[in-house]
Order: sequence, then structure tokens, then C-alpha cells
Amino acid sequence: MNRIGDNLVCTGSNREIVKALVEFEVNFIVAGGLAVSWYCSDRQADDMDLMIQPSVNNSYRTVSALETIGLKPPDSSGFSKLGVQAKLKQHHYADLITPPKGGPSFEELFSNAEDGKLFDFPVRIVGRKSLIKLKEFAAKEEPEQQKHQDDIRRLKASAN
Repeated sequence: MNRIGDNLVCTGSNREIVKALVEFEVNFIVAGGLAVSWYCSDRQADDMDLMIQPSVNNSYRTVSALETIGLKPPDSSGFSKLGVQAKLKQHHYADLITPPKGGPSFEELFSNAEDGKLFDFPVRIVGRKSLIKLKEFAAKEEPEQQKHQDDIRRLKASAN
């Protein structure tokens, strides 16, 4: 189970990433399989995808947050671009991403997001309808189409 009440459950080593992002006031939302598990109890997520708002100032805050926990991101403005994916798979099991080029914008996703908690930190979680749009876009673009199709099916079924 990935949710207890309003608190998402994720790999413990990812806590320090969330804590650092919150402390540095990084604008981000929970996306990917962990967001799907918010709506669908049968979806187990083993990693954590956090979508970073793509702006210069937010990118600097993100890089500063990561550096405080010993992670070396590509460059200080890297998260200001669309389609960025920073895999943090050494000690953590997480990806920091920015919205995909041609996909839903961060503002759209954020405005339809829900309040929740991750490691007891307040976070925003991509809304169900927006998550379906994001997954539909990913299913067209990525080789792991079946995983996205399964998530879309789960999300639509859980809405009823």
C-alpha cells in the first residue's frame, strides 16, 4: 500500500530529497506511479517521480536543495527546461522531472493537483484527470507504453 490516510508512503531514503526540496521552497508536484497510487490502491509504486516547475529561480532552488544532500545535478539552470529527467538512483530511488515538451504544462497540472503528504511533508499530487492526460501523453512518447496504459485504465476505473 502506498497511502495511509492523506500520507503517501515511499522508499525511506527518498525522504531527504523531499525534505530538502520543501526546505528550499522548490515548486514541485508528485507525479508518476506514486501519484497513481494516491488514487488506485492496487498500484504499487517503487520509485518517486517529482515534477519540478521549469523556471530559472526554481531550478536554482532545486540544485541548491540537491547539493545540500550531496547530490550533483547537471547544472544550475537545468531544471528550467522542459523534458528534463534527472535520475537519482544511486542511494535514492527517485526521478526529478520537468513537464514533457508538448505535454501538459506545470501550471495546468499544479492548478488541478490535490493536497496530500509525503513523508509527512505537505505536497501537491497531480489530479486524476491531469494524471490521465500526462499518462496518455507518455504512452505515445515512451517505450513502456503498457505500463502507462495500465495506469490509465486503473485511474479511469477508480473514478467510478
